[in-house]
Amino acid sequence: MPIKCQWREKNRLLYNIDGQVYPCCYLVNNNYMKGDKQYVMKEYNKNKKELNIFNNDFNTINSHPWWKLLEESWKDSDKTLHQCVRWCKIKE
Repeated sequence: MPIKCQWREKNRLLYNIDGQVYPCCYLVNNNYMKGDKQYVMKEYNKNKKELNIFNNDFNTINSHPWWKLLEESWKDSDKTLHQCVRWCKIKE
């Protein structure tokens, strides 16, 4: 399923008041928090300290391997986040 990340296309990131950096608002929206049980978000949570602006700068965070994992997940429907499918799936 083709995914085109709207936020990534615009070089935008979101960071919460607690310093956590996310690729978009859909991953932190309470309506979609069920995503924390998905493979990609489990991996995010394992690296949460490294993906926090209070612990690293944006360049370090933006080059973290988790971002590659996120993009690779778009090639495997079993690993693609529900939010990515819902909001960024390219309609054919």
